[in-house]
Amino acid sequence: MTDQPGSFPGAGEPPVPPHNPYGSQPPAEGYQSPPVPPPPAEGYQAPPPPPPPTGYAPPAQESAYPPPPAAPAPAGAHQQQWPQGAANLQNFDPKSVNPLDWGIIGAGLLAFIFSFFSYYTATLKVKFAGVTSGSATGHESAWHGFFGWFAAFVALVSAGVLAAHVIAKITLPFPVRLAVLAGFGLSTLCVLLALLIVPIDTGSVGAFGGVKIDKGHGFGYWLSLIVIIAGTALAYKRFSDEGGKLPGQT
Repeated sequence: MTDQPGSFPGAGEPPVPPHNPYGSQPPAEGYQSPPVPPPPAEGYQAPPPPPPPTGYAPPAQESAYPPPPAAPAPAGAHQQQWPQGAANLQNFDPKSVNPLDWGIIGAGLLAFIFSFFSYYTATLKVKFAGVTSGSATGHESAWHGFFGWFAAFVALVSAGVLAAHVIAKITLPFPVRLAVLAGFGLSTLCVLLALLIVPIDTGSVGAFGGVKIDKGHGFGYWLSLIVIIAGTALAYKRFSDEGGKLPGQT
């Protein structure tokens, strides 16, 4: 074969397939390829999976890590109510407080003030031949004995608790109305005991013939008694108005 100009060897010959080193095996005699399944009919939907048997519950998935502990409350969280109470005082309207509550607060404050006046008295009388020739009177405040000052102090604290609740709008961790009533009740008991016990020591003055000492109470005591009993009555009225019931009441 003569090469033509511009041609190369093998031009115009059919390509030779690449050599297969493993060789090719023809299919066995009688082999048939598996039939191809026909496509699903138009509009066909696969049936839903069967429901689980009755009473079956899927196993709970346990986390590999335990849940984190709850974060502790920030320090001083219970003290945040006091700044809020100070803010409430700036926008305070006196008309928003019940007049009876004002009476309770005033009773506690007056009981504390009256405790500094003449509370206990002692009058020395000198008699000669059955005739009183002279007398002298001394007095002490409620802070000279226990029951007097304690009655005034408890009444003042009870009034302060009520003021914090109705004026500063501070939420307290106990029933306020019951606490105020209990405080004034204790104050009433103490002021009545102060009527029976006059803590004035006369020493040996009464040992002399014709000398007599009379113990009594001054106007500070009687005013304290009046305002404390009034505060107790008002506290019970407000306690009942808000649905409070004492033990044994239905």
